[in-house]
Amino acid sequence: MAKQQRMFWPFVATALLLLGAVGGGSRGSADTIDAKGGDPWDRCGECHGLDGAGNHIKFPRLAGQKQSYIIKELFDFRRGRRKNDGGQMQQTATEVDEADIPRVAAWFASQTPPWPKPTIEAEPDLARAEQLALRGEPGIPACLSCHSAASLRLLDHAADAPRLAGQRDYYIAKELNDFRAGRRGNDPEQMMSRIARRLTDADISSVAVWLSQNPDMHQAVVP
Repeated sequence: MAKQQRMFWPFVATALLLLGAVGGGSRGSADTIDAKGGDPWDRCGECHGLDGAGNHIKFPRLAGQKQSYIIKELFDFRRGRRKNDGGQMQQTATEVDEADIPRVAAWFASQTPPWPKPTIEAEPDLARAEQLALRGEPGIPACLSCHSAASLRLLDHAADAPRLAGQRDYYIAKELNDFRAGRRGNDPEQMMSRIARRLTDADISSVAVWLSQNPDMHQAVVP
């Protein structure tokens, strides 16, 4: 009897090891399937938040942005026309299937998370910002001539312009600085690059806060 038990247990141990290996393989396969199974905007949500609010002040808010603008920027990153992010978005944009880009853009365009709070520490000159935004000055067209709710709906020259109401003020300032420094240049006819070179640091900070937080723009752009 003892001899039979000694012969039996190696078979049991071998069987248990095989079952464990099979079970472990099944769990690994399930994990792989789950990792590949989400929505195409999940990868974007790691930085921009699944609700499009942005997980950090340096990441732009995509919620409520024009679908056509998100599509344009994703293709600009994919094709190397925009490179002002250290290469992060160029890589990420290629990880989204081209056929899924309209779906990704539609998802973020439809999101309505809470309005962002100001984050720029410099005290803004709101009177100067309002002048630049509403009236402009020689060599600097009014921001709202392209970025107002009415312009975005009605004017051909604003077709590629993004919505700025509700965008993070930090991000607006960063993009203006990038346009001014030549780090970004995918704007039609280099219009934003020319405008940004005429703005001072104080202008950029002030207008970024005004465009981000203006309540009239909020009501006009976000239903």
